[in-house]
Amino acid sequence: MSRALGRLIRQNLRRNLAHNLLSAVGIVVGIAAFTFFLALDNGVRRVVLGEIFPVDRLEVVPPKSTLFGSGLALTDETVARLLSPPPEVGARPKAVYAKMKLAFPARGWGGKNLLKRDRDFYFEISGFCDGVDEGILRGEVSPPFSFEDWEGTHKAERCRPGNQCPQGFYCAWDVYECHKPVPVMISRHMIELYNGSIAPTHPGLPKIPDFATSLFRGKHFTVELGRSYLGSSARQGGDPIQRTFQLVGISDKAIPLGITVPIGYVKRWNKRYAGDQEARSYSSVVMIVAAKSDITPLAAYAKSIGFDLAESEGEKVGLFITLATVLFTLISVIIIGIAAINIAHTFMMLMSERRWEIGVLRAVGATRTQIRLVILGEAAVVGLISGGLGLLCAYLAAYGCDWYSANRIPDFPFKPETYFVFTPALVAASVGFAALFCLLGAFLPANRAARMEPAAALTAR
Repeated sequence: MSRALGRLIRQNLRRNLAHNLLSAVGIVVGIAAFTFFLALDNGVRRVVLGEIFPVDRLEVVPPKSTLFGSGLALTDETVARLLSPPPEVGARPKAVYAKMKLAFPARGWGGKNLLKRDRDFYFEISGFCDGVDEGILRGEVSPPFSFEDWEGTHKAERCRPGNQCPQGFYCAWDVYECHKPVPVMISRHMIELYNGSIAPTHPGLPKIPDFATSLFRGKHFTVELGRSYLGSSARQGGDPIQRTFQLVGISDKAIPLGITVPIGYVKRWNKRYAGDQEARSYSSVVMIVAAKSDITPLAAYAKSIGFDLAESEGEKVGLFITLATVLFTLISVIIIGIAAINIAHTFMMLMSERRWEIGVLRAVGATRTQIRLVILGEAAVVGLISGGLGLLCAYLAAYGCDWYSANRIPDFPFKPETYFVFTPALVAASVGFAALFCLLGAFLPANRAARMEPAAALTAR
């Protein structure tokens, strides 16, 4: 019986091919728009909320100062409280790490050999250097490099300028000791900023492709602590000192704009050049959450103990993306809904033309259920084919947008290779959505056909 029904469905589809094609146009357009915008939403979220503004973390900052002072500082005790909130909070952070800003003037230079230039780059370090807990980033550095506070855990060997230090060390001229370079992590933001803004405006500077970023690990530059290119110097601490810094990796936990070093270095430097208070107080504490649902209770807990949250650009951008996607998806659903009404009209017309045929089928023993299955089967096939065509149109439109972006739009920070992500779930939902709306459109005509009496249908011709 199922083979007979399938054969009958195929025959009816071929016989009414023109009607089915016309009724499917709206479904194809609607599904194409539906799939296109949801794939765009997936792609934009992957870049914006996954790389530019990660939304898996909260940054706790000291409360804003008032006329009488805030009275609260981020200390080791605060870090411990945020790491282990009381049970009534209902959530625990996956990890917590403190950040401490460099609180005195510093400047750096280097990059001549790095980018094959005839002279070094010169840049300010103060305001663009954070120290973080080395344990958070240690696992993101591949051997032979490491992210650790070497000066805080090892005793240095004595040396004299010009004397040979062990491999991987240099002779620090101010203390005449063999030191390892200070390990530095940067974020991908720095690479994207250089590729999208600095390299295009400076002829001769090469861009840094993704596959080449690992080649920069191990490169050195020099930082002078206690002195700025802006003419200012540290308030205390004696003469400036110079330290060699070494790039050891790229991480999304590094600060977006600047360099990140083990926090032990920053504590010692802040104590020397800015005082004990700056060496004990953190600039912020980052809580990494295991699930987005944990953000709300943990944010409320941080505020309840007197601290503020850094303004989250990711939440704003995420809300805007969600609203835009909802709007475009709603338009797509309206198009598909109108197409479903058109399908209902088409099948209603076809049922009127096939009254005699339906009467014959009923007269030779076809049940109401079988008549209903034939018509719904035709609608399902139209829906599946329409969904497939709509999906193909969305793929082609996405490919066209990506091609135009790659060949016509200048590079910019975080420019993706593709703006779209077609997940298996989205593909299945698009095709299933098309079939569902076609079935909904054909439901009333199918019921009407199934209720026809054989005698009345046969005399209608």
